[in-house]
Amino acid sequence: MWRLHLLAKTDSIWVDADMYCYRPFDFDSPFVYGWEKPGQVCNAVLGLPSDSKTLVGLLDFFKDEYAIAPWLKKWQQKELQAEKDAGNPVHMTEQAWGFTGPASVTYFLEKTGEIEHAEPQTVFYPISFPDRNHMIMSRFNIEERLTEQTRGVHFWARRMKPRLEEKENNTPRRGSFMEGLIAKHGIDPAAAPIPAKKKVSNAPVNDPEFQAKIGIEALKGEASFTKICRDHLVDKQLVKSCRDTIVNNAATLFAAKDG
Repeated sequence: MWRLHLLAKTDSIWVDADMYCYRPFDFDSPFVYGWEKPGQVCNAVLGLPSDSKTLVGLLDFFKDEYAIAPWLKKWQQKELQAEKDAGNPVHMTEQAWGFTGPASVTYFLEKTGEIEHAEPQTVFYPISFPDRNHMIMSRFNIEERLTEQTRGVHFWARRMKPRLEEKENNTPRRGSFMEGLIAKHGIDPAAAPIPAKKKVSNAPVNDPEFQAKIGIEALKGEASFTKICRDHLVDKQLVKSCRDTIVNNAATLFAAKDG
């Protein structure tokens, strides 16, 4: 929301702090954004003129902090409407990740036709989210994936930081793309270590009975993963893990029951 209001009041381009500026952002157009993957524009780099129909549409839509997104599937809209009718509307900050970001930006860009200005993936997101860890590992040649069009490289910090903190001792591996950038710019990782991820929930995530409950709810399919996460204050990865544990051990579980 901050970046949308910033764009409405300035002629600046919003750039996330985890976007490495590989080349100057020398664009002639005030519309500056790019495809993250087929079907989705990322808002880590976002330039929209103040009279952009997309920008106007986004600001108007989010005046309702409990808005139900038209880009969601019908069953997802129905689920959110049911909670709203029950007196428990879901706030924008509690909805699925990307609700106020890539999902909404892509929807309004397509609705207004301003999607035509979207730059190819290689411009800002040459290293995809699934391949993010390649940038901190030495066996991958990142430079060969960058082209003359590349202006930025997104580090996907939301997932990259925990990996660096938990498994890499806060430092990318020697010979990796990111290690080369650290050396190039004279950065000392030890001077500002990534803090451990804070626990945001008191849910008994290590309790087998709780895990079973979460897994069964996921398997029933009566509620979306997003709703299960909201109801139990857990993240989506835990829901998937609990579900998969039951599925992968189904034969053993049923054999034990029969015995």
